[in-house]
Amino acid sequence: MPFVENEGVKIHYVVEGQGAPLVMLHGGPGSHQEWYACNHVHTLMNQYQLILPDLRGNGQSDKPHDSESYSTKHYTSDIIAILDNLNIDKAHCWGYSLGGYLAFCLSRDYPERFLSYIIGGAQPMGLSAEVKEYQNSIREKLKRGAEGLIEHLKERGDTISPETEKHFRTWDFVAINAWSDNEDIFSKVDEHLPELDEPFLLYAGELDEWNPYPHLVEISKKMKNAKTILFEAKGHTVQFIPGVVLPHVLEFLEGIEKKE
Repeated sequence: MPFVENEGVKIHYVVEGQGAPLVMLHGGPGSHQEWYACNHVHTLMNQYQLILPDLRGNGQSDKPHDSESYSTKHYTSDIIAILDNLNIDKAHCWGYSLGGYLAFCLSRDYPERFLSYIIGGAQPMGLSAEVKEYQNSIREKLKRGAEGLIEHLKERGDTISPETEKHFRTWDFVAINAWSDNEDIFSKVDEHLPELDEPFLLYAGELDEWNPYPHLVEISKKMKNAKTILFEAKGHTVQFIPGVVLPHVLEFLEGIEKKE
């Protein structure tokens, strides 16, 4: 289980499989373990070298307690530090939720390092007033630690097993509150996108409470090479429904390989 140090912060990551490199960025709060759900890792590792980081403040990575340590520039430089540590010049990138938003940030900060982007459950155009209100309500719940997180997830309709609840209670909520309070996260990061040639696959659930799909359609029309998919009657957890997202991702990646 390797670590890389970036500006004094240790970032944990896991590598699985062989083939073209694919960075996979989890949502937050969370860890790289999310990617083992729905056989994402076990399916993709037969064709790709999967790089699975724990984003700073999450998983086994360091968890600074100051909000300033969680700017998007810090997050993106962490990912590049991992690629440099692995001597990888270019990779594909798949991010979901917070990880999806950070994939947009990587396309802004380090476009030369990525071959393509798969982004779900996030959009780059800044949060609407309604979604900001929703975000603030979550922030208030997180200030109560695991109890607040569990309350939010149950309100969303998630089923929380006793094992999952026990796991939540091990998390560092001081760090979680520090990064969730950073105003740089989920800020506007779309002005560079029409300039990029790399292919993008953008997707969202129709019932996603973050409401990313209309924004994804709007920005994709301005981009050179972007496809947008709507999963009807699905919410933010579409990522974890077996057989829904992964076939589209495989088709997208295989299509790129055929063109090379």
